[in-house]
Amino acid sequence: MKKGYKRLLIFLIILISLLLLDTFVINILSGYKMVLFLIFLIILFNELFVLEKERHRYKNDIYIEVMFSVLIFYSFYYILGLIIGLAKTPNYYTLNGITNIIVPIILYVILKEVLRYNMLQKADGNNLDSVLAVILFIMIEISNKYAFYEVKNQFDMLRVISLALLPAISSNIAYSYVSKKVGYKPVIIFDLIISLFTYLIPIVPNPNEYVASLVYIILPVAFAYRVLRFFELKNDEEIPSNYHKKRFQLTILPLILIIALVYFYSGYFKYYAIAIASGSMKPNINKGDITVVDQKYKTIKNNDVIAYKKENTIIVHRVVKKTDVNGTSVYYTKGDANNNIDNIAIYEDMIIGKVKFRIPYIGYPTVWFNIK
Repeated sequence: MKKGYKRLLIFLIILISLLLLDTFVINILSGYKMVLFLIFLIILFNELFVLEKERHRYKNDIYIEVMFSVLIFYSFYYILGLIIGLAKTPNYYTLNGITNIIVPIILYVILKEVLRYNMLQKADGNNLDSVLAVILFIMIEISNKYAFYEVKNQFDMLRVISLALLPAISSNIAYSYVSKKVGYKPVIIFDLIISLFTYLIPIVPNPNEYVASLVYIILPVAFAYRVLRFFELKNDEEIPSNYHKKRFQLTILPLILIIALVYFYSGYFKYYAIAIASGSMKPNINKGDITVVDQKYKTIKNNDVIAYKKENTIIVHRVVKKTDVNGTSVYYTKGDANNNIDNIAIYEDMIIGKVKFRIPYIGYPTVWFNIK
C-alpha cells in the first residue's frame, strides 16, 4: 500500500471512530456544530493531502440533466401527493427559519460534498480507502440526524434504521459514485434541492414517515443511474443536439398542469377540490366523488351544500337551518342520506366554502389511500 493510501486510511479510521463516539455517546454534532466540524476537516485535509479542483467535461449538460431528473421525480411525487394527500408547510422564510435551518443545510451540503470529492480522489485506486470514505459520510449524516431521534427501546432503534440509516446508506453510496465520476457540483445541486424541498415549498406531498423514507432511499439511486447513464451516452456521442429542447417541451406542459392541480387540491385558489369519503350525501353526492368548492362564496342559504371543518375532518353536507345568534350566522346541516340533523352548530370561521358541482369517481384513489 502506498504511503498516501496508508495516511488516508488512518485519517478515515480516526474520523469514523470520532463520529461513532459522537453518535452513540456525546451526540453534539448537528446544525452549526456539524458545519464547524466539516470546516475543520477540510482545513485539516488540505494540510495533510491538499485539496483538488473539480475537473470534468460536459458540466453544463450534467447540470441540466440533474434539473430534469429532479423535475421528473417531483412531478410523479406530486401526482402521488394528489392521491395520498398534500400538506401546507410552516413558513420558514423568517429570520429564525433562515438562520437556524436553511443556512446550516446549505453550508452542510456544500462542505460535505467538497470533502467527499477530495477524499474519493485521494482514495482513487484503493478500494479499502474508498469504502471507508463512503462509511465516513454515512456516519456524518447519521451523526447530524441522530440528535432528532429518541432511542429507548428496540422499536425506536428500528425506526432510526428505517428513517435515518437506510436513506443515509443509499444516498451516500449514490453521491459518492456520482462525485467520483462527474464531480461534486451536480451532487450539491441535487442534494440542496431535496434537502431544502420541505422548507422552501409551501405545499408538499404528505406520506407517512416510512413511505417518505422509501422515497429518499430510491431517489438518490435513480439520480445516480440517470446522471451516469447520460454521461456514458454523451461520451459515446449518442445524444442528438436538440435533446434538451425536446425534453423541455415534453416536461414543461405536464409540470404546469401538475402544479395547477396541486394548488387546486390545496385550496390556494378560489375553487377547492375535496374527495368524498362517505355515502352520507347519496344519491346526490357519492363516495369517491370530487366536490368542487367555491371558497369565495358571497352568501349561504338553506338547501346549499357546504364544506366545513370539524376539528381535523372536512364534512360536506346540506344546510337545512340557518339562525342568527347575537348578530352571527349559525348553520345546521344534514347529510341527504341521513335521518337526523348533524349535532353541531357551524359558524362562519368553520366553513371552507359552498359546493358548486361534483366530478364522479375520480376521488376514489384519495379515499382508498387515506382510509384510517
